[in-house]
Amino acid sequence: MLNRIEQQLGFILKSQSYKETSVIHQVFTKDYGLVSILSKGSRVKNSKQGSLLQAFRCLQVSWVGKGELKTLTGVEESQQRTLPLKGRSLYCGFYANELILNFLQKHDEHQQLFNAYEELLDQLSGLIDIEPPLRQFEKTLLEDIGYGLQLQYEANTGECIKPEEFYTYQHGHGALLAKKPHKEKLFLGDMLINLHGNQLKDKAQIKQAKRLMRTVIDSQLGGKILKSRELFK
Repeated sequence: MLNRIEQQLGFILKSQSYKETSVIHQVFTKDYGLVSILSKGSRVKNSKQGSLLQAFRCLQVSWVGKGELKTLTGVEESQQRTLPLKGRSLYCGFYANELILNFLQKHDEHQQLFNAYEELLDQLSGLIDIEPPLRQFEKTLLEDIGYGLQLQYEANTGECIKPEEFYTYQHGHGALLAKKPHKEKLFLGDMLINLHGNQLKDKAQIKQAKRLMRTVIDSQLGGKILKSRELFK
């Protein structure tokens, strides 16, 4: 018996052509996580489905299938419409999509991350400072896959992070008090505290937070290069 799913909230993260007129989409859904879905005939000129099946649109997607690749049976645009992304906000959207595709397993539910992704797109479309929302999304992603950052306590002693002290960060272990501070390579305790609370205050903290998150994410990627980062160059 085929499994049939109706009107599941989701976002298309990546699409690739399949045969002459069809497309395979990687869709991030609210209840089923990442799902590969084949849309037959969506590349045909004036295809209504093809015009809807675009990245960063909140969609209601229906599909059928037992195997790894599902078949699209219907798509509608959700009432939770997201404004178009442009410029650096668009690049950030591609970056978030690539993170999800690299870190999530197929068919695992990630509702907390789904909600964070929706919120990120809303913030990016509002043309606000893009860096703090990105750091918050990255942090939620790591938490959701079981690699959340320890930003409140020093890893070796268990003492609270002190705002005025400098720390290193060891992935998988946590923040460590720096014995011989080299400020350009370390992280101020105040930044760690504010990153934990999603309250980064200034450009210096935002820059440090970006460096920390990139270090942690790169260690998880194991040498894999994110194509979306090249867009920022």
